[in-house]
Amino acid sequence: MIGEERMERVKAARKWMEMARSVLLKAKAAAGRDGVFYEDLCFDLYQAAERALIAYLFYLQQGLPPVRGLEVMLTHMSLRGIAVPEWMRDLVKLDRYASVPKWPWFQRPVSKTDYWEALDLAERILEWVEEAFESEEMVQKCHNGR
Repeated sequence: MIGEERMERVKAARKWMEMARSVLLKAKAAAGRDGVFYEDLCFDLYQAAERALIAYLFYLQQGLPPVRGLEVMLTHMSLRGIAVPEWMRDLVKLDRYASVPKWPWFQRPVSKTDYWEALDLAERILEWVEEAFESEEMVQKCHNGR
């Protein structure tokens, strides 16, 4: 039973990573196209990062915080003793993009430079989570004698 539950959580984590990768690819493909706002692209990059962290928490069999936001999720991880690299603290910069598409007039405009910074952070967190998955799978294979 525990093995089945673990497998379901791993499947859910993989699905969250597929969704994170999808929205990241969308944000990259639409960049520089006429009629596409950087606010929308940065919102997508925020979503990619958030989905990657959700995937990571599912993979570790940790609960999700009751509210979303990258700062909230990183704090949740810290409170549960989950170590994260120092660079990951910069993910909180993406939180501002969660509301930009809904209320753009309350914030400063999003620039091309903002987009490139958000893209770098989103790509880094997706790569980090995927590497964590791979290293955990290697440990499991060694532990199971495969």
